[in-house]
Amino acid sequence: MSHSPKLLMLAGVLGVVFFWLSDPTIGVAAMVIHNDHWRDAANQGMPGTIVGMIVSAAVLLVGGWLMKRQPT
Repeated sequence: MSHSPKLLMLAGVLGVVFFWLSDPTIGVAAMVIHNDHWRDAANQGMPGTIVGMIVSAAVLLVGGWLMKRQPT
């Protein structure tokens, strides 16, 4: 049971990194690809990225909170 908060924190960090890297506006692909079709995808994908990063950050915070509450 003591590994659960650490796994939650890891999942939160991995989620934030995934959504950041895969976003067509601020991710890795945005640095490489520059065309009109890509901008349309970026405009449509940004809300999903924002929600995904917020939820991932919340998972990270819950994991940290649970780890702080663990008895020593």
